[in-house]
Amino acid sequence: MNALKAPETVLQDRPFGPKAIQIYLVAILFYTTSHILLILLPLSSHKLGASPAQIGLIMGAYMFTSMFLRPVAGKIVDKLGTKRIFAAALILNAVVITMYLFQELWVFALLRILQGVILSFFSMVSHLMIIEVLPTKARGQGLSLFSLSSMLPYTYGPFLALYFADKVPMTYIFMGLIPLSLTTLLIGMNLRLPELRRQENLQTDNLHSSRDVYKGWKDRKLLLPSVIMLLASAIIGTVAAFLPLYLEKRGLPYAGLYFLTETAVLITLRFFGRKMIPTDGRFPFKMIVMLILLMTTAVGLVRMAESLPVVLLAAVCNGIALSMLYPTLLTYVSFIVPERFRGRGIGLFIAAADFGTSVGIWGLSLVASTYSYEAMFSSCIAIGAAALLLVLFPKKPGVSK
Repeated sequence: MNALKAPETVLQDRPFGPKAIQIYLVAILFYTTSHILLILLPLSSHKLGASPAQIGLIMGAYMFTSMFLRPVAGKIVDKLGTKRIFAAALILNAVVITMYLFQELWVFALLRILQGVILSFFSMVSHLMIIEVLPTKARGQGLSLFSLSSMLPYTYGPFLALYFADKVPMTYIFMGLIPLSLTTLLIGMNLRLPELRRQENLQTDNLHSSRDVYKGWKDRKLLLPSVIMLLASAIIGTVAAFLPLYLEKRGLPYAGLYFLTETAVLITLRFFGRKMIPTDGRFPFKMIVMLILLMTTAVGLVRMAESLPVVLLAAVCNGIALSMLYPTLLTYVSFIVPERFRGRGIGLFIAAADFGTSVGIWGLSLVASTYSYEAMFSSCIAIGAAALLLVLFPKKPGVSK
């Protein structure tokens, strides 16, 4: 009997179904375009005469728009379903990429805002689709692999943009993104998914009164992982933004090796460590404590860095934390949020992560400007300690240790 059940159990643990692979591929192509534009737009804007402040506004419009729209996007997806929104996001993405051929600063700013709108819906729907197409036991692995798919283009996208920027006119590179966006659209439109969510909502609307509304962040189970991710994102974003400058100030030319090591650890663990992500719906207390400790330790090592081994050890610690924290918390959120409000719950969680990155970098940069980089990294350690205390001593019961 055990021999007969073994293959079925294996299939339930596999995150590589045909539909899931298509979603991973769409994510890789979508974020390849995004990461190329991350380098290409500042270069092109500078050639058009934009000041650093104007470039900052153009580039910042993308994430800020996405951050504020995510909760709204979640509500819309819960109402209309993943299939329609996914198709609309990919179509609009192809149109926006084509519009970049109009080389004007105001066009760039408008298109970045539109891309922020697209990102808020695409990211939301993609997460929900992974949850829908995979068995429950493979959900954590699938979300981890999706995160890996969205992160992989960061390893080659900027390189491609810089390589071709010195060899061909900028307009040609923008033109090269059009077939990439059309390929993304083609693969995405060929993804066959049943339109389930809309039907579920119509049925549940008859079963629940209009007063039955999800509490969002008032729900302690959602608030805790969201706040942890917000605090962690502030640390992650600050280290990524200011580590090169800090190491240069200390006479340590190891920033490139740090990011190379961190990325290698992140990619390796996202793939091979995906089975470690709990999928039982309980708060992963021990794992979260360990990952926060590793992240905080990494910041401490960076602050006191005097040699290459210390820098690389910090990269390994942070790489482990980065690889596991987000997919672990997101998997937990996918279980504790009621199914008909899942888009809204995941939207709020991702919005918290985006908010932590944006506001964290800005706030901690003020600490660095007013005091020093050492004070900024000490503040990051304090934030890590606060996140740890939040997990260890929750104000209300409900977190199983």
